[in-house]
Amino acid sequence: MKLSIVGTGKIVGEVMEMLHRDFAGQIEVTGIYAREKSVARAQELIAKFFPSGLVYTDYSRMLLEAEADYVYIANANHVHYAYAMQAIRAGRSVIVEKPLTVTGEETEQLFDVAQQNGVLCLPAFSLLYMPLFAQLAQAVEKIGAVRIVECNYSQYSSRYDRYLKGEITPVFDPACAGGALMDINIYNLCFCIALFGSPCSVRYEANRGFNGIDTSGTLMLRYPSFVASLTGAKDSAGASHGCIQGEKGFISVDGSVSVLNSFTLHLNGQEPQTFFSEERHRLGFEFEAFRQLADCRAESRLDISFLSRVAKEVAKAVDESLGR
Repeated sequence: MKLSIVGTGKIVGEVMEMLHRDFAGQIEVTGIYAREKSVARAQELIAKFFPSGLVYTDYSRMLLEAEADYVYIANANHVHYAYAMQAIRAGRSVIVEKPLTVTGEETEQLFDVAQQNGVLCLPAFSLLYMPLFAQLAQAVEKIGAVRIVECNYSQYSSRYDRYLKGEITPVFDPACAGGALMDINIYNLCFCIALFGSPCSVRYEANRGFNGIDTSGTLMLRYPSFVASLTGAKDSAGASHGCIQGEKGFISVDGSVSVLNSFTLHLNGQEPQTFFSEERHRLGFEFEAFRQLADCRAESRLDISFLSRVAKEVAKAVDESLGR
């Protein structure tokens, strides 16, 4: 599989290192697009992990020249839509980091235009590609009627001290679609919607900084028979976890549900059972799925309609939570 990349941030470095280490000879990065101020970083990444690849400062040229099965969009949140749409219109399939877009309308447009052009738009919600998530979904059926869902993903941001001093980086910039909801709580939202579908209503209570950005907050999702409380924080640390409570038992996740290293099934009157993920980089599952799909391998079982539905419903819930 061949991949071209948009962006040079932390996630790009993590992905390129993982691909170099775990997919040697299977996945190749042929090009990386960077703005002028980030060219040195792009050159460093290419030289270190994929020296045969090229660095581009002209995105249109990369789309035209770089041979790739997918364009991986991993730049700032607020420009995902524009870069993904340009690639799709150029006949390229795309893998788009979270959040896929800023609005539900943009998300719908990406999937519609991708279908019209005969290419794929794949959301990079790593959770959806994990075999352990499928096991967890099956376990939910064993705990009876669900009554309460609670998720917390709290991580003191390395950029928060700078924010408190008045320096606004993209992750705390409303103009860049930053904030706790779009950057961190969206993982909890994806987890909940992937398991239970679109909620009846969504409400967001947030703590806001001096420029109006949500530095932390809690989403309240109402379903026909239960409520879900989803907390994300970038201004404070906490014990990240997930819990799904049913009438016949509950499921607990230690750590963020986006990582899902394990979960424990607690059925009433029975000994708890813990299920573990196979030892693999958390992003390895999705890129293995993308590779199998690109290679038209028989073992590729990606449910494209499920992925697109979850992405659309997540975007719709974000719209509602922000009053759009």
